Amino acid sequence: MATENKPVIGITARVEEDQMYSLDPVYANAILRAGGLPLIVPIVDEEDIPLLCERLDGLIVTGGGDINPNIYGEEPHIGLGAVYPGSDKYEAELILNFLKLDKPFMGMCRGMQMFNVAFGGTVYQDLEAQYEGTLYQHKQMAMRTHRTHSVKLEEDSLLYKIMKEKEFHVNSFHHQGVKDVAQGLEVAARAADGLVEALQSPNHQFAMGIQWHPEEFALQGDEASCNIFSYFVNECLIDKKQNQ
Repeated sequence: MATENKPVIGITARVEEDQMYSLDPVYANAILRAGGLPLIVPIVDEEDIPLLCERLDGLIVTGGGDINPNIYGEEPHIGLGAVYPGSDKYEAELILNFLKLDKPFMGMCRGMQMFNVAFGGTVYQDLEAQYEGTLYQHKQMAMRTHRTHSVKLEEDSLLYKIMKEKEFHVNSFHHQGVKDVAQGLEVAARAADGLVEALQSPNHQFAMGIQWHPEEFALQGDEASCNIFSYFVNECLIDKKQNQ
């Protein structure tokens, strides 16, 4: 792909104490491998969010710490981990503004949970303490490329169309999880214990949340995971050309 045609894809970084940015390079490398141009997105003033969204061709909201329950109307559970309210509010506004423009969006891990919260859903503040029923391991101790539990895709989901696999094993590194799915979003995948593993919006060009970390597998050459990033980058390229 010619350099001038590469879509610019914003990637949010983990923000600690609303001051320090950090980002695992696998996100950017997966986008580069798929033909996109990654750009780390900082926290900007609220009035600048619409302009930032206009300049980007795609957006990925990545993993990180727990989400502040105040933004979805709950009191903090005793098992709630560290939260950074400034980052939470910013990411929710960023997602909503980006999808107002109907540009391609992916939320990964915590980013999927924030996708749900931004649209009015909730999360389990402490998954192990609050989930009703049998819960499998969702915060694995093994290396990041280890596939720890199974996931089953809905056959009518966009993710199934992209990955061309119905059931497979994934890695898992999350303390929280989707509880009440936001109105307007659809479940695209669940783990064997019933926990939501992927969400999609039928009302947008490409708006998807994935609980696991396919970027780790994509960099190992896994075809189904590579397809996710290739499809996403292609959607970003289509949007870029339409808005030139």
